[in-house]
Amino acid sequence: MSDTPFTEHDTDALALNRNITPIPECKVYPALRDGKKVDCVRVKILDPAAVWLRCQQEAEQWVTDARTGKALSRPDAINRRINSAYAFLWLKDRRFQWAGLAAFASKQVGCGLLHASTTLRDAHDRVLANPDFLDVGSGGEAVGAYTMYGKLALGNLSLFLDIYPLHRFYMLRGYKALEYCLHYRREIKNKVRWPDEAKKRLEFGYPFREILWGFDAIERGDLAASVEHLARHEQVNILQKVIYDDKDTRLALEANQFAWVHQLRGAAEIQLTLSAQCNANGKFTSWLPRLTSVHLWDKNDRMQFVIRTAKQFDRLLKSSERPLIERAIQEIYAGGGVS
Repeated sequence: MSDTPFTEHDTDALALNRNITPIPECKVYPALRDGKKVDCVRVKILDPAAVWLRCQQEAEQWVTDARTGKALSRPDAINRRINSAYAFLWLKDRRFQWAGLAAFASKQVGCGLLHASTTLRDAHDRVLANPDFLDVGSGGEAVGAYTMYGKLALGNLSLFLDIYPLHRFYMLRGYKALEYCLHYRREIKNKVRWPDEAKKRLEFGYPFREILWGFDAIERGDLAASVEHLARHEQVNILQKVIYDDKDTRLALEANQFAWVHQLRGAAEIQLTLSAQCNANGKFTSWLPRLTSVHLWDKNDRMQFVIRTAKQFDRLLKSSERPLIERAIQEIYAGGGVS
């Protein structure tokens, strides 16, 4: 597997809606026109859908096992690849401030996967040691961990397959082409990897307005606005529909919030740390309010948390702490973190 998610295509240098193969190299076919025999050529055109498919396949390849050619199946392995791709986007173009923040947010998803798997393993070990262990409370804890493990993995992959190709299309073709071509993305929905659970809740490639708002802000140099627009696309257009509207997800999150507020055993802290590690780290960490009246599944409560964290990230980038942030993103790109 390459150490970069980026791939190169011969068509990247071609203009949209132009022939891919030079006319002299095209095969000539006989045909009739107005009753007369004429020579014709069949020309393959680089249409917007082809460029979208190229960007989607790059994302899919990054979460594929190079040895087997099959999609990675372990959520923790997929998560590390996704973290790395987001980090690489920011390292290649510092205007992609959403991607820099997403590297930390996706890393935090990895921390959630680690916590859920540890909870399940501990519950299994305790049941083996003491069959009477599995009472109502501890059984609910294990069920919640199992639910969140699956939902975190689903949200992490679905978002990546949606938003990474958007960044790559913009990098390759620019804003005007993105604006013109965004609605063509839906044409490839039957040719791409889109999780079955996501298909039930969200149409692939829907041209949400926040996408164009976000990249337009990048064009204008308003990076703070770009992060807010793309974060709303991420949280409301994608994750809300794919995982947070799910009843089981909400029940699991509510149980964890209650346990966290009341400092009960097994609760996962609801925080995002702007470092490569999972543990909270002072001014580099943002928390969801520790209140039972605040709900992570609620898009308004969650967006307040996300925007507050985005502003914290922006301040750190503009401060003397920037080298630490850059070093952490480099570490995430290299596959570190989630520990």
